[in-house]
Amino acid sequence: MQKKEQETRHAEYRNALHKAYSAKQTEVRKEFERISTEIQVKYKAKMTRLRKEMDEKRKIECRKIEAKKNASIDELKDKHAKKYSEIRDYYTAITKTNLDLIRTLRGDLKTEKAKDNKANKEKLVQENANKLVVGPLEEINKEVVKLEAEKLVHDEIK
Repeated sequence: MQKKEQETRHAEYRNALHKAYSAKQTEVRKEFERISTEIQVKYKAKMTRLRKEMDEKRKIECRKIEAKKNASIDELKDKHAKKYSEIRDYYTAITKTNLDLIRTLRGDLKTEKAKDNKANKEKLVQENANKLVVGPLEEINKEVVKLEAEKLVHDEIK
């Protein structure tokens, strides 16, 4: 019986040890779980903070890039407006010069036509005057030729 009692005590001792070990193991597991939970919470908080910081940095970079892009667009628009204005002024000056030249040439053409008409009128007047002078001159020349022929005939007769 003693052996049985000893075995019983030993079994009880073993059960008590097993129970104590299980309690200790549960306590350690709970501690590790608590630490793990704390680490996870800290990690999540850190990740959230880092995400916010990175989002802010990204937004700031986007704003900088957008501002630079808009500045470049505005600068390019200004350059194009200036070049367009220069081109427009250049062609406007050419057009103005050409129109002035056309006006001048039209005026010169009218002047030359007037001079030409005046010269033609003077030519007609001169031709009419020449006819008045040439007509009687031709008659006189014919008469002179006729008289010279008569003179020759008369000189031969003599």
